[in-house]
Amino acid sequence: MKQLLLGSTALVAVGVVAAAQPARAADPIALSVNGYYENVVSYTDQDGATDLKDVAFRHEGELDFNGETTLDNGLTVGFSARLEIVNTGNTNGPMDEVYMYLQGGFGKVQLGSRETAAYLMHYQAPYVGIGVNTPNFAPYENSGAPTSTYLVQTDDANKITYFTPEFAGFQFGVSYVPDVSNTSGNTQGFGVLPKGLVGEQEDWFSFGASYTREFGEVELGLSAGYEFASLGANDATGTYDDYKSYSFGINVGFAGFTVGGSYAKWNNGLSGSNDGKAWDAGIIYETGPYGFGVTYFNGEDEGAGAESKLFDIAASYTPVEGIKFASGVILGDFSPTPASGADDNALAVYFGTFLTF
Repeated sequence: MKQLLLGSTALVAVGVVAAAQPARAADPIALSVNGYYENVVSYTDQDGATDLKDVAFRHEGELDFNGETTLDNGLTVGFSARLEIVNTGNTNGPMDEVYMYLQGGFGKVQLGSRETAAYLMHYQAPYVGIGVNTPNFAPYENSGAPTSTYLVQTDDANKITYFTPEFAGFQFGVSYVPDVSNTSGNTQGFGVLPKGLVGEQEDWFSFGASYTREFGEVELGLSAGYEFASLGANDATGTYDDYKSYSFGINVGFAGFTVGGSYAKWNNGLSGSNDGKAWDAGIIYETGPYGFGVTYFNGEDEGAGAESKLFDIAASYTPVEGIKFASGVILGDFSPTPASGADDNALAVYFGTFLTF
């Protein structure tokens, strides 16, 4: 409760400071549009229970509608709404993330549906292809093992997030999520959703930190995240528990090379030995329009006994800014749950076109 009061007091103070400064005439909110579109053709040969041999055509894209204006007192007011132009599984509607923000010398406050501070400040291993850590496209069937080092459990549930100004390369962020009943950006419900459902954690807190600095020709990026939530109701069966997780990430760039990796661990919100963990490591080299890289990912679910090991070996060509062609090979080794039988191996070859605008 003390943490809640401190956080609320700080936010009220921010509002008072902003209100105390006269909001003189400013330009109306100006709207801009940007986004991305990705199209990938792949062939997969995977053994195991499915014996998958498959040619697939996949695409995915989003449009971001952004509006912003800066008042004469320096306070910036803005919003963002993300439209799924190619719906890859969002059954709740076409809108993904919708939020507004206030930004000034005090930092930045976001209200609405977007990922947590720990997610937004996280570094992962670099890649030039489609990647194997939280990829938009997965041309293989996973065993149920974790697929990400990002802390994604609250997804786009409505929340409030505060980021400090950056000082000496350091920046910090904190998010508060009342509960996770609403994980889609196209519905209302901030702060008024029901709590206390059995097995549903509530009062989520997410903390993120990053450090970025250049030392001569060396570029360094570090990140750390921590999240926790309390169990929403008494659980007579003892199946559920409070939730906690943490993550770390690093990127180092020098002379066209970028090396990095990340690690995350969480308890899945279940009692007993149900921890999940994942890590990745990678290296890329970029020279002119060409890029080459190797990335490795390992995810493990201790409760289900599932593990995935993935290599992505890729090359890319970027003729102009906003257009990238990439091709690569993904090698997968999946250990399914004990009841599923033998291990599962996969080979996937892909070619993709990636547009940003």
